[in-house]
Order: sequence, then structure tokens, then C-alpha cells
Amino acid sequence: MDSEEREQLRAQLLKQAKADPESLVDLALDLMDTVAQLTARTQQLTARVEQLEDQLKKNSGNSSKPPSTDKAFGAKPKNRSLRRKSGKKSGGQKGHRGATLQRVDNPDQTLRHSLEFCPITGRKLSEADVVDEIRCQVFDIPEPKMTVTEHVYPVYRVPGSSRTVHSPFAPGASAPVQYGSRFGSLLVCLSDYQLIPLSRLCQLSEDLFGQKISEDTVVRFRKSCYEHLERFEEHLKKQLSHSSVLHADETGIKVGKKTEWLHVLGNEKFTYLWPSDHRGGQAIDEMGVLRSYEGTLVHDCFGSYFALDCSHALCNAHLLRELNFFIDIKGHKWAARMKDLLCQALDEPESTTSRGWNQRYANILSAANAEHPYQPPVRRKNKRGRTAKPPVNNLIERFGKHRDDILRFINDQAVPFTNNQGERDLRMAKVQQKISGTFRTWAGARCFARIRSYVSTAQKQGVSVYQALRQAVLGQPIFAS
Repeated sequence: MDSEEREQLRAQLLKQAKADPESLVDLALDLMDTVAQLTARTQQLTARVEQLEDQLKKNSGNSSKPPSTDKAFGAKPKNRSLRRKSGKKSGGQKGHRGATLQRVDNPDQTLRHSLEFCPITGRKLSEADVVDEIRCQVFDIPEPKMTVTEHVYPVYRVPGSSRTVHSPFAPGASAPVQYGSRFGSLLVCLSDYQLIPLSRLCQLSEDLFGQKISEDTVVRFRKSCYEHLERFEEHLKKQLSHSSVLHADETGIKVGKKTEWLHVLGNEKFTYLWPSDHRGGQAIDEMGVLRSYEGTLVHDCFGSYFALDCSHALCNAHLLRELNFFIDIKGHKWAARMKDLLCQALDEPESTTSRGWNQRYANILSAANAEHPYQPPVRRKNKRGRTAKPPVNNLIERFGKHRDDILRFINDQAVPFTNNQGERDLRMAKVQQKISGTFRTWAGARCFARIRSYVSTAQKQGVSVYQALRQAVLGQPIFAS
């Protein structure tokens, strides 16, 4: 509005004020309502802009976002590893037992490279001229080859009868033509342990053994292995239910065209994976372990776990990442103090008493609440639902509500600082989704979960994965007493 228009409007309003003063009061009230609405809208949009800017500033180092979502270009997030520099040089340390290739006393084959004539003088050489020997051993594998064993069962006529009999069929040798358990175990191992896709696995069989196989051959061996592992899964549940500390976590997987959930329960010896179309209480019931569990459950503060009647311990790595955001991006002092407390408690848990840790923790929370008091916003007319709290108030509230669960690692040495065990147990499932693609059916997802539980358990207990899978294919799985 230029000066001329402003003067014309002023003259008009003065004229209207002389003629009808009350109309200006109504106009002023309308303007005040409009200003109030615009102010509220401006505040709402400002908060939204701040929220979107915060989302852009989040990465794997200051939130729960995976590293794959970090920007391909630009500054990488700071290294937030909890590991401290040891001051040692890289590589094997003094006293470390190496894994250098060692000679064997009884080689499978010996090739003797003798000289018939001296390469210098041309004179003929004999065994009498040998004064020493140089031995070089080469470790290699034999040429891959498919061997065929034919089983012959003579058929006898029963004396005095038209009936016939023969010896019982040997295990795995009852069909006219079939693949053996060693080959089947290798297929399952490459499929569910090494995560090779079915099409590439079929090509690998042809390249190595000259034997064309169909994808259905691999599927049949995997299905047989899955069925034989039912007793193992029941034994697994029983072992986990008596564990003093359990790690729980969940991640999204694709089944068909929908995003579903893969849950894990595990400790240092056992791993139990379970796919479900639910994330919360129904999936917990389906797994059949946690409803009666009485130990300590380590998790990422997922709400459904708190309905269980057991002790809880929260993953402090997740909390540290959230604190990093408010330290680096927002500059919150209380967050820096809380991070220092948790890191010091991890490195030096005995530097003060349990009461001392709790007192410092409470002081930081008091400072946080004073620094960021929560004031519920004025609810707009006709707006339904719960008003979301600012992220900083949510985090402060979580630290206050779950203090004992966050600091449990200080008083109980069996409780770890993080839920790293659960995340490691889920990691290969994410790799499988990237390499082999999604699961087409629920049957395929359950098959992978059970076999992978068995594979992970064998790894944790130092058992050869191939040998463990061979026992499962034969119907005699280990860890299934």
C-alpha cells in the first residue's frame, strides 16, 4: 500500500468513525481475530519448518536411522563408536596365536622331482649324490566332482510263496535316482548361510559339478531341513526361557508385497528368529517365550515389552545417538552432561556408588526440565487427538521414566550396555533381503527364520555350520535334546 492509498483509507475511516463509531469497534475486533489466527498459523508453520530441518540434519550418528540413509555426498556423520583408543599398534598383538598355514606330517600325495643329469656339468646323477631334500607342501582342494553310488537290493522269492523280499532301503537311498545328503547340505548351507540366490546357486552347481539342478531341488532340501528342525526350535524356546539375560529386537522384512516384521530373541549361545505380521503383543504371544520369562530383557524401549512381567534394560547406544542430535544440532547442555555420565559409567562403573550415579542422573534431569519445561499448546477449536510433545521433552520424559532400566548395567554386570547382540542376530536377515530379494510367501519366511536360527546358534557355539546342517538334513539336528 503506497502513501496515497494509505491517506485515502485514513480519510475513509475517519469519515466512518464520525458517522458510525460502533462499526469501527466491530472492525477492530475482526482485525484482532485475524491477527490472532495468523499468529497461530505462523507459529505452527515455524514449528513445522523446524521439524523438517531437524529431519534433514538426522543421520545414523545422531538418530536411529540406518547408515544406508546417510547422504551419498557431503559431510559424513562423526564416528560415534563406543570403542576407545587402546594405544596399541594395528595388527596382531604380542602373544597372539596366529593362524599361519602349517606343514603336515602325512601328506595325501607326494611328488618327487629328481634330476637325471646335473644342469651345470651335464654328468648323470644318482641317489648316491643326494645330500639333502627341500620339501614344499601345497594345500589345495580336489577337482569338484559328483560321485554316483548305486545301491543294489537283490529281490528274493519267499520259499513256497509268490511273495518277494529284499533288504531294507538304506537311509536316503530309496528312490531310483536322487541327490545325497552331502550335496543337499551344501545347497542349504550356500542358500541360508552364505545367502546365495537360488538362480545363482543352480548355476554354481553346473559350473562346479557339471550337474544341472532346478530351483525346486534347493527348495525341497530346505523344506526337509526346516521340518527336521522343529524339535530344535522347541528346545531353543526352552533354553531361552531360562536365560538370565535376553536380547529382543525387531526389524521390517518384505513378505509378498507387504512390509512385515522379523523378531529375534537371543543370548550368547542361542538365536531365535520369528516372522510375524504383527510387531507388538500378538507377535510376543506367537513366539511363546516372553510371557513367562522372569529374567532381564534388553531392548530398544519398544512399548509392548514393558507389558511383560520381567526386568528391563534399555539399549544405551540408541539413547546416545539421540543425545548426539541435541548436542550437535541444538546445543543442549543437559544432553552433553547425560552423555558424559553414561560413557563414564560404561568405562568406570566403580568410580562412584550406585547412589552417587543415581544422584548425578537426577541432577541432570532436573536441569533438563528447567532448561526445557513442557508447556502444552493451546488446543485449536474442533481439533481432535493427542497433541504431540516436542522431541526434547519426549527424550527427557523417557530418561525420567526408565532411569532404573537405563542404569541397570551398573549394578548388574551380566546386563550389557547396549542391545548389540540382538542387532547382530538380525543383521544377516537384512543382508538376505538385499542379496536374494524379498520372501514370496510366509512359508519361505518361516523356513529362512528357523534355518537361520539354527545356523546362528551353531556359529555361537563354535560348531561347523555345514556339519550342523548335514545333521539336520539327515533328521538328527544338534541342540535338540
